[in-house]
Amino acid sequence: MFKMRKLIILFLYACVFSNTQYYDNLFSLSNAINDLSYQDSTRIETVSYIEKNNKVTAVLASAILPGSAQYFINNQKTKGIIFAGIEILGWASYLYYTNQAERFKLDYQDYADQHWSFSNWCDHYYDYENLDNPFRDLFSNEESGEYSPINSGHGLEFFYDDPNIEGSRIYIKTNTASFESVYNEYDLDIDGNAEDFANQYNLSMLRTHDFYEEIVKYDQFFTGWDDQDQIERSTNDWGQDNATSPNKTYAKTIYDKSVKNYKIQDWVMIAIYANHAISMIDALIVSSILSDNMSLSYDYNPTIDFHQAEIIIKLN
Repeated sequence: MFKMRKLIILFLYACVFSNTQYYDNLFSLSNAINDLSYQDSTRIETVSYIEKNNKVTAVLASAILPGSAQYFINNQKTKGIIFAGIEILGWASYLYYTNQAERFKLDYQDYADQHWSFSNWCDHYYDYENLDNPFRDLFSNEESGEYSPINSGHGLEFFYDDPNIEGSRIYIKTNTASFESVYNEYDLDIDGNAEDFANQYNLSMLRTHDFYEEIVKYDQFFTGWDDQDQIERSTNDWGQDNATSPNKTYAKTIYDKSVKNYKIQDWVMIAIYANHAISMIDALIVSSILSDNMSLSYDYNPTIDFHQAEIIIKLN
């Protein structure tokens, strides 16, 4: 009986001990699974952050230098070289056409300063007013047919010394009533009076971009050219007749070259911007595709070490 009781106690003890070890093992197993899940989650978040950071880096790199993201990040070296080559060619072209435009602009301005004058314009403005003058229509209102007064249309700006206040300057624009008053008061239509007025009152034209554009484009300022007596009729790009002369024609040729180069410069800059934008979009798309095809998983071998996990990155 005693032996039987002893055997029962030993059996129960063995069961209890065995169950304790079992639960300990289960507890250890649960902790291991939780640790692995946490580690795996952390690694997934880390990889996701890296993927996101790579996209931002790729876009910023392409914004600064097109092709850099393709070459260094997305491993598309040929495409990167093409984008970078377009960038270099674009800036080289931009500098070339900018220099050409500036050179022609300065040449035109120098030529205009030598061959167009305020005094000549005032002296000869009404030379074509006679009804029998074959060029009268070029200086007349299209609807009424009346000869346009000198203070109509576009306006040039100039300063001259105030005759009443010493040290003071008066600003005048030629398409105003104020200029008409000055024109009539000093009889600027009489030969030599405009030049005397300009010298006496230290007249200075405001030689802005608009000034140089208007004297070569609009007929109302034609008589300012020193060869205005060699007037000819020409047709512009819009089919309108214009008054021209050898000096004005030459000046217009230089002016047009400057404008043409400025327009090409603008188109080149648009191409540079487009190259940046396309490179940025391409870098973002390619880096996104790489990220979307990237899968993260883990595997383990319980026979070696249950806590050991292997991260596997698959590029499909």
